[in-house]
Parts: sequence; structure tokens; C-alpha cells
Amino acid sequence: MRWIKPLIEKQVKIKTMSEICPFPERTLKYWLRDYRSSGYNGLINRSTRPRSQPNETLIRTKERILELRKETDLSALKLHWKLRKESIQVSARTVGRILKREGLTRKYRQRKKYPPRTKTIFLPGELVEIDIKYVPKIISGKKYYQFTAIDIASKWRYLEVFDDYGNYASIKFLKKLISIAPFEIKAIKTDNGSNFTNRYTGCQNRSTNKLKFGLH
Repeated sequence: MRWIKPLIEKQVKIKTMSEICPFPERTLKYWLRDYRSSGYNGLINRSTRPRSQPNETLIRTKERILELRKETDLSALKLHWKLRKESIQVSARTVGRILKREGLTRKYRQRKKYPPRTKTIFLPGELVEIDIKYVPKIISGKKYYQFTAIDIASKWRYLEVFDDYGNYASIKFLKKLISIAPFEIKAIKTDNGSNFTNRYTGCQNRSTNKLKFGLH
């Protein structure tokens, strides 16, 4: 309104105003036209969204989609196939949009929400993890294995290398670990390998498992 008011009162010409105005001359003409036709309300910004869509789905087609949905409860793709048999050409995506707009889409089960887990606080020695890693290189024609023990609480670590990872090496490493650990080891966590336990190899004797690690 500030830019077109001098034009309405004929204080200046459009050509002269366009030289000092940051908007082009065509925009000033549009504003003058809107003001003369609708007054001040004609200068209010309006949505540029098109009022009509030439490719809009026919109302009868929409009604038929909703009818079939309520009768058969079929999905958008199956409704598309059914409509095609009735010589109604409409894509499955369009059918899905119409169902969604009418609130007829299926409500899928939401993932169950669990309460946040509380982190268990361990004391040194309450849980020690033992793992075996293959040494990547063969040294003097032999393959070596690294036994590593890590305390969960203090992150204290002890490792040793053996040329075997069977029961004998496991028991030897465990005894050495118990003897040098700066705390009492109360529990050990392993990957249930056959060198740590025979639970998954057929024998279920608990006393044998305890003696095997020297924890009796």
C-alpha cells in the first residue's frame, strides 16, 4: 500500500516509481489492479495453490473406492485390481491416498515400549570376561592363541599367549589369573566354548565343570 498510494493519488507515474521501487513495474500494476477491484483486501497475500486439478479423480470413482473398502476391507492394491475389472482406471497409489484421506487405513501394531534398563554396577572381581583371539601370523610354524581376561568394573586386564587353546591351556591361564588378580574373582563370563565348558558337547556333570576350571 505504501508503494501504490502515490500512484493512486497520481503523485507519480508507474515508470518513475519502478525506478526507485525494489519491485518490478509489472508487480506494481498487479497491485493497482487488485486494489481497484477489491480494495485493501485485494493486497493481502493469497495462497498460490491451484483451486482445481484437471487430473483429479472423479467423485464417482472415489465413492466406489470407499464402497468397496467398506464391503471387502481389501488393501489399496487389491482394490486397484478389483476396480480394473470394472473398467475403472485408477492407480493403487491413488487408491491408497484416498483411503488415507478418509481415515480408512489400517492401524498397525506399534512396537511395545519397555522401561529404560538400569545399568548394573559391579565391584572389582564380581564379573571377569575371558576370551580367546587367534594370533593372525604363524610364528616358527606354529599357531598361537591369546587368552585375555578383563574385569568389568575396573577394566583391569591380563593376557597370555599359548600355542594351544584346549582344556589344559584354559585351566593354566585361569589358575594364573586367580593368583595374580588384585581382587577375588567371584564370577567368570565366557563364550561357552568347548575348552571352557562341556555343557554343549554331551556331558552334563556339574562337578566335572567346576573341577575343570579349578573353582571348587
